[in-house]
Amino acid sequence: MQDLGFLHRSYWRRLFGILLLCPLLVSCNTLHITYSTADWILLWKLDRYFALSASQENYLDLQVEAFHVWHRHHQLPQYAQFLGQIDEYSKNALSQEELEDIFSSVERFRVHLARRASPPGAAFLATVTPAQIRHFEEMLDQDYRRLVSEIGDDPEVRLDTRVATTSETLTTWVGELSVDQEIYIRERMRNIPDTTDVWLAHRKRRQEILLELLRSSRDPFSLEQGLFRWLADSKSGATEEYLMVSRKWREGVRRAVLDIDRILNQDQRAHFSRRLQGLIQDIHGLIG
Repeated sequence: MQDLGFLHRSYWRRLFGILLLCPLLVSCNTLHITYSTADWILLWKLDRYFALSASQENYLDLQVEAFHVWHRHHQLPQYAQFLGQIDEYSKNALSQEELEDIFSSVERFRVHLARRASPPGAAFLATVTPAQIRHFEEMLDQDYRRLVSEIGDDPEVRLDTRVATTSETLTTWVGELSVDQEIYIRERMRNIPDTTDVWLAHRKRRQEILLELLRSSRDPFSLEQGLFRWLADSKSGATEEYLMVSRKWREGVRRAVLDIDRILNQDQRAHFSRRLQGLIQDIHGLIG
């Protein structure tokens, strides 16, 4: 079901990720605050990564504001419709086709946002200096080392974290779980392969691809094409090992989602529907 964030961290980690399906990543109580400050947070992140000059900051301020306005009026209605469709799916056991439709919709949102963000993003990247690229590389390396430290190197600990996060997320969205349900969920989540090491290597490779793009061209058109590919396709630059492991991971996730969905009772489905309808109402409030 949704929050999909627990399924894999890499779904939402993009430069403009603070706006990517933002309503789906926060609780109803914090939606207005988070969404209203998303443009400021994105600018803060960009300044941290690139140590912006005054002219770059002015340019990005205008572009991020325009992107945020567009997102509010053009994307949020689609998100509300998308959540309404999930609400319909959730009334009964989720089918394989319905789950695939949900995943496909998320990917379409990603591509659509990438297409919108790439032209102004490329125009900015064309102004980045060699010193800023070195600073960007240092910040990426800092983030990577922090992420590795947070994840840890013990597969069993990572698995326990995955199980705990999944149970917490489900409790938030469907209400209290029975002991039998918790045991069942734990078993299903443990069947999903641990792909952390391969994913970290792929993440590192994608960072290198972005750095190579910045170093190789100052042409806005070439930068726009490269940035769009990087934002829209999370598998760009993937090795055969990553693609194979990723397929197995996705198959495990799909089986787990369908299996867990089937053990939800009608009260839990009603709880989920109420939470979802509340979120949809909040999104309409933001649009208005």
